[in-house]
Amino acid sequence: MRKLAIGAFSFAAAILVANYILTRATIIYAAVICAFAGALVLGVRLKSLRGLVISLLCAAIGFTVFAFHYDRTVEQAHALSGREDVFRFRLLEEPTRYDSYSSVEAQLYQDELPRLQTILYASGDALDGYHGGDLIAVRAKLTSADQRYGDRTDRYTARNIYLRANVKGAMLRLGSSHTLASLAARASRIICSCVEGVFPKDTAPFMKALLVGNKTELYRNDALYVVLSRAGLMHVVAVSGMHVSCLVALLQMLLGKSRRNAIGCMILFWCFVLITGFSPSAVRAAFMQTMLLIAPLFGRENDPITSLSAALAFLLLLNPFAIASTSLQLSFAAMLGIVLFAERIEERLMRPFEETKAEKIMRFLIGSAACSLSVMVFSLPITALTFGYMAIFSPLTNLLCLPVVQLCFAGGYLCCLLSLFPVVGSAAGALLSWPVRYLFAVCRRISSISFAALYEPTWLVLSLTGLVYLSLLLVFALHRNTKEKIIVPLAVWIVSLLLSQGGLLLYNSTAEGFFTVVDVGQGQCVCAVSGQNAVVVDCGSTSFGEYQAGDNAAAYLKQRGVRQIEAVIFTHLHEDHVNGFERLANLYSIRKLVLPANLADADTQLPGILRCALEHDIPVEWIENDRWERFDDIRAMLLQPGDTGDGNERCMPVLLSVGNYDLITTGDAPSSREKALVDTLDLSQIEILVVGHHGSKTASCEEYLASIGGRKAVLSVGKNTYGLPAEETLERLAAFGYTVYRTDTDGNVEIRIHG
Repeated sequence: MRKLAIGAFSFAAAILVANYILTRATIIYAAVICAFAGALVLGVRLKSLRGLVISLLCAAIGFTVFAFHYDRTVEQAHALSGREDVFRFRLLEEPTRYDSYSSVEAQLYQDELPRLQTILYASGDALDGYHGGDLIAVRAKLTSADQRYGDRTDRYTARNIYLRANVKGAMLRLGSSHTLASLAARASRIICSCVEGVFPKDTAPFMKALLVGNKTELYRNDALYVVLSRAGLMHVVAVSGMHVSCLVALLQMLLGKSRRNAIGCMILFWCFVLITGFSPSAVRAAFMQTMLLIAPLFGRENDPITSLSAALAFLLLLNPFAIASTSLQLSFAAMLGIVLFAERIEERLMRPFEETKAEKIMRFLIGSAACSLSVMVFSLPITALTFGYMAIFSPLTNLLCLPVVQLCFAGGYLCCLLSLFPVVGSAAGALLSWPVRYLFAVCRRISSISFAALYEPTWLVLSLTGLVYLSLLLVFALHRNTKEKIIVPLAVWIVSLLLSQGGLLLYNSTAEGFFTVVDVGQGQCVCAVSGQNAVVVDCGSTSFGEYQAGDNAAAYLKQRGVRQIEAVIFTHLHEDHVNGFERLANLYSIRKLVLPANLADADTQLPGILRCALEHDIPVEWIENDRWERFDDIRAMLLQPGDTGDGNERCMPVLLSVGNYDLITTGDAPSSREKALVDTLDLSQIEILVVGHHGSKTASCEEYLASIGGRKAVLSVGKNTYGLPAEETLERLAAFGYTVYRTDTDGNVEIRIHG
């Protein structure tokens, strides 16, 4: 491995350690120790130790860069955190509109303050009409982006954002200027406008994501997002090496391969990277293509490992916190797998077809398959740990779809050029939409396979990954032949996966059923499981960006072997109890939706819920009075919802039974509703209490706690600013002898039910 690669990987490793292991106070000591050790080894003057010297000195540089960047950004953000005033911001992109708020990335733009990158949040449509490059003045409250509910988070700093600003008043536009970022945002907006003009509504969101990485509308189409994710094709809309390589091939075909054109080609694809938001995957690909094109100009050969490591070091030099970016981790893991294994796998699999009539077509097919398999070597565990599932058929999906994706990418830009002639552009867009629909059809077919995506617990993913990597290291250490280096790790992975699935099936079969309060952050989702069926009570979360309640519920149910959800029951329609329904409906077959009848205009989630139920042909049942329902081996007592007051007072309590085990949840019902239950029902047979309103002091009154027969209580709660769970509630639970479990500290709280 070349010296640049050794140094770059050591630099990145130091930043990884600094970000995840060391404290700020110890980072500089690590830098000094590495530098001192490097100097000592350098004094030995042995040629064989040069690699170690480079590694130690570059690690020292990595620690130093991280410490310097931390002081220049995070520390200054901490100093500004909590300050509310009128600030000036320069908008760096086009604002994004969500259901109830808007956001935009901006730069703090005042002479006396550091120019830190900030994400600006405003309610409703307050940011409509503003564009990248605008200079605005607004009263806002600043908070440090690396802190959330008192805990450290790298969600924002990985994107080079160090402050959050919540708008507290009207905004005033002070002017506009054409910065590099604003010009890129404007170019992206023009391309998106061209796409909207020539492509039909069903394919335009995908084409926007494919051409410029604008995934806003694609994410809003939850059904399509789920299909692409389960089939393993969602990666094609994250601007990456495929896009840059395709663009380079197109430019070289148009411009030729001379040295002068190579420079022009580099300028053009770096402009493309800028337009698409400078994502880590796009920068990595552009950097590697630059190395590939520039090496011949200096009479040097391009080395993929050196190019990859240099690209990583370049990105981390710009922002060391990017080491925590899932996009960067997946991008480099995928590329490392390709560099190390793709050629070896292709060489081995092509041997039977060499010098045959089918050689050309088989080289294309095997090359695509080898690339897809090698991508999974390092990226699969990251995907599983980050998103909670493994797309098993992604190599097949890539084989069937990637050539068409490349056609759509090149054709999409051609259609944008043809949009200058509306009729011709629309005709071209309509024609190119058919390959896009082919991609959708393939992904729908593959994602419909029940085991297309495997949902594994974190500990199991780590164990499987460790076994595979251990087998990989062993075959290389023993200098086994190429065939064994490919087959042994693959066989270990397949056998381990089958054994793990068998173990999960055995674990599920040894219980009559399960009651589980799923960890969804600040929200609630309660599952009752019996055999291959389940009933879900509530499914929502307001822990944005960290939890998707539908994903979390589906992942748990998949692990328990559930094939069908007999019913989804909502106690009330607050966002933190229902906003995961659409995702759950896209991942599971749901036989019935049960709602409290006494809804009001304030229940703004209702139209979306009913629309989703209609799209999935889910019948809706309205509950007005007490009623027992039986869903296979699961029984539910649906208690009359309140008919007056706010959404909490109109909650519908639910009592679930599996075998002789009972659980009760009252949603967010206040203590007055709990007292009414005590007066009308015998609660002494209930074993499990889901604590009302996430542990709020307005619920879990003494009369109610005393009436419950069992002494197990579960709190569904996440990080929040509401002070939940309240100390008074915890003290009352302790006073009545309850054993308390909490999703924020215990994760999923599962109670196994034995016959």
